[in-house]
Amino acid sequence: MKYLNSFVVFALIIAGIAFSSCTKMKKDKIDETWRLIRVDQDSTISWFELWEFQGEMVYMTIRPTGGTTLDTIATAEYSVKAGASKTIITMQQSTYPIYNGDWEVLTVNKEMMVILNRTDGEFIYREFIKE
Repeated sequence: MKYLNSFVVFALIIAGIAFSSCTKMKKDKIDETWRLIRVDQDSTISWFELWEFQGEMVYMTIRPTGGTTLDTIATAEYSVKAGASKTIITMQQSTYPIYNGDWEVLTVNKEMMVILNRTDGEFIYREFIKE
């Protein structure tokens, strides 16, 4: 019985370390600058939107195509929770309130990120490529 208790404690410690390192790895992948892909492309749009995840903040900026200046359109605090099958980005205190809430990370890799926010039966879907 004593060995069984020791084994259970050891297994819980290992599981805790694994989930903690999983969250760190996902956060490291997300902590980048991402360019929003416009799903409904409009030829009259002459700017693009960047989301920069940095530390505990995300900065949403726009830049005219070919321009060098960035205009901040919103900021928010964010955190990442990663489990075995799901990663969630939680945004709060956004200056653009529609972005507050939990965003499920559908895909994140070296080239792209896809996130989805479901609130009250509605959803916001965003696709990004790494800048």
